[in-house]
Amino acid sequence: MGKASRKKQLQRQQKPFESVKLSAALIELCAEFEPENLSTKEFENLIALAAVAWNIGVLPKEERIDKLTAFIDEMPAMRQELENELSPIVSDYPKDGHLSPAKTTLHFLGSLIQRKDELFPNDKRLIVNFNVKDSLKGPHLTVSSAPIKTKK
Repeated sequence: MGKASRKKQLQRQQKPFESVKLSAALIELCAEFEPENLSTKEFENLIALAAVAWNIGVLPKEERIDKLTAFIDEMPAMRQELENELSPIVSDYPKDGHLSPAKTTLHFLGSLIQRKDELFPNDKRLIVNFNVKDSLKGPHLTVSSAPIKTKK
């Protein structure tokens, strides 16, 4: 067995969450939004927000608000587009203008973060990248992750 093969085998043995694939965890996180009934584009948008929520959810609770507001501040031009894309997915949110796109997005992300805390409280993997592709069975999700760096 070569050095690279031994390294891969060792990495597989050290995975603390190998019983749950991160792609399956993200889909479970979004289950209340019925991802199986979404188009590929809607599914991809939902997963993008779920990935943001997941990554914020692995942070200590005192850091989460800052990251949420930074996320909203980084995308001012995308706020309305995001709300429009979310509307078919999130039918429970008011559509009469009572919530701004930023507040709607914060509320949506907050509910996903809370769900992550309930379902996967000890899973500290960061989502590095994800990919959604069409398949015969519908959208197929693959996720790349990395362990969170802890402060020493």
